[in-house]
Amino acid sequence: MSSIDLLLVNPLFLHDDPTESKLMTPYFPLGLLYVAAVAREAGYRVEIFDAMFAEGDADFVAALERAQPRVVGFGVLATVRRAALRLAVLAKAHGATVLMGGADPTARPDVYLRHRSDGRYAVDVIAVGESEATMARLLPALLSGTPSKCDLGEMPGLAFRGTDGGVVSTERCALIEDIDALPLPARDLVDWAPYRAAWRAKHGIFSMSLIATRGCPFNCAWCQKIVFGRSFRPRDPVAVAEELRHIKETYRPDFVRIVDDAMGIRKAWVKRWRDAVIESDAVIPFECLSRVDLLDADIVRWLREAGCRRMALGAESGSQKVLDAMTKGVNVEQIRHAAALCREEGIETYFYMMVGYPTETWADLKLSARMLRETRPDQFSTTIAYPLPGTAFYERVKDRLPQGDGLVPDWDFTAENRLLFGRGQYSTYFYRRVIRWFHHEWEDAWIKAGKPVSAVERLRTFIALWRDRILVHLLARMPGLGAQATGWQVDR
Repeated sequence: MSSIDLLLVNPLFLHDDPTESKLMTPYFPLGLLYVAAVAREAGYRVEIFDAMFAEGDADFVAALERAQPRVVGFGVLATVRRAALRLAVLAKAHGATVLMGGADPTARPDVYLRHRSDGRYAVDVIAVGESEATMARLLPALLSGTPSKCDLGEMPGLAFRGTDGGVVSTERCALIEDIDALPLPARDLVDWAPYRAAWRAKHGIFSMSLIATRGCPFNCAWCQKIVFGRSFRPRDPVAVAEELRHIKETYRPDFVRIVDDAMGIRKAWVKRWRDAVIESDAVIPFECLSRVDLLDADIVRWLREAGCRRMALGAESGSQKVLDAMTKGVNVEQIRHAAALCREEGIETYFYMMVGYPTETWADLKLSARMLRETRPDQFSTTIAYPLPGTAFYERVKDRLPQGDGLVPDWDFTAENRLLFGRGQYSTYFYRRVIRWFHHEWEDAWIKAGKPVSAVERLRTFIALWRDRILVHLLARMPGLGAQATGWQVDR
C-alpha cells in the first residue's frame, strides 16, 4: 500500500474530556481543514485523523499503519497538548516527520520540541502562527527528504531544534493578505455522521462552523492573539454567503456557529453580508460572538435577518475597575445596552464571565452578580482567570506562576486549568464557590422575572442562593476558611 503525504490530526478525544463530554457541542477545528485544503490543492495526498469520537490511541495507530503517512501534522490548543504529545510519540515511532501548529505550539514551541519519550524527540518542526502559507513552503522540503537545519532556517514561520539541540525560531511569516484566495475548508475529509448523531442526541439539532473574518484589532489583556495578531482581515461577504449556502445544501445542518473573534467590526460588511445571505437563500439559524461596544440597533437587526439566533458576548465583569484592568475598552452600561438590543430582536444572549483577575475584590464580584441579575442573559459561563503566554496578563503575573521545567502540561482537559498564578488572599476553592453563587443569583433573577418553575424548583433555588451568599461572604471575609475546611490551599 502506498503511503500518503500528510495526515492531519485533531487530537481531542471527547470521551477523555469531562467538560466537553457534558457540553456535547463538538466542532472539527477549521484551521486543520484549511491546511488540508491548501495541501490538497497543491497536489498532495491528504487524510484526516479525527480523535473526537475515537476509542483510544489504538485507533490512531491503526490509521498510521493503514495510511503510512510521511508527515503527520497536529493542530493544538493548550487544552489538548497532553494528547497531542502522546500521539506525536506514536507517529514518530512509525517513522513520520511530526509537525505541530496552532496557538499553543506558537506560544511555547520549546515545550513541544523538547518533549521526549524513551530518549527520542517526538516533534520535529513547529509551524508558527498562520499555517497555510508556511505549510505550502514546508511540505515540499519535508517530502523531498529530511531537510537540513540550514534549509529550515531560511523559511519564515518555523521553530525547530538546532544542531546544538536548542530551539531555533525563524522570522514570523507575514499574514495572508488575500484570505479570499484560500480554498474552502476541506470538510469532505471529515466523517460528519458521528457529529450529527452526537449533536442530535444531546440537543436535537446538528451544528457546524464557519469563519468569516480573521483576527481582532482590540486589546483585551488576557486574549492570546499569537496566531492572527491584532489584525482584522474580513473575507468577501458574498463569498461567505456562498460558503454558508454550500454548507446548508451539502451538509444540511440545523444550526451554524460563526467562530470569528468579533462579528460587527465593520458595520458596512455586516450589511453587505446580510444582503448576500438573503439573496442567495443562505439563511440558516446561527450564533456568533461579538463585543458589546460594536452592537447597535442596525447591526443587531441585520444579524437577526440573516439568521442570528444567539449572540455570545464577552461581558467578563460587572465592575468597571476590572474591565479597565483587562484593557477591555468597554463600559458596564454598554453591556446592559447590548443585552437589551438583542432581547428586543429576539436574539438569545450568552455571556462569558471571568473571576479572579488581578485587582478584583469582593466588592467587584458583587457588582458582577448584580449585573447578571439585571441583564439576565439567556445563558452564561464563568471562568477563573488564567494567563496564556504571549498576553499582557501573562507578563503581569508570570513571576507568580508555579516554577518547573516547563514541560508538564498545565491543562488536564477543558476548564481544568492547572496553571494557577498566585492570587493573594483568595483560593481557587473560593472562586469556584463564587461561580456557583453567580449561577444561583442568575436563576433567582429569572424566577423573579416570571420564569415558570415548579414550587419545588423555586424552593431549591432559594435555599441554594442563600447558602451560597452566606458561604462566599464568609470566605471573602476569612479566605483561609475554605482551604482549611476542604484541603484546598490558598494560591500564593
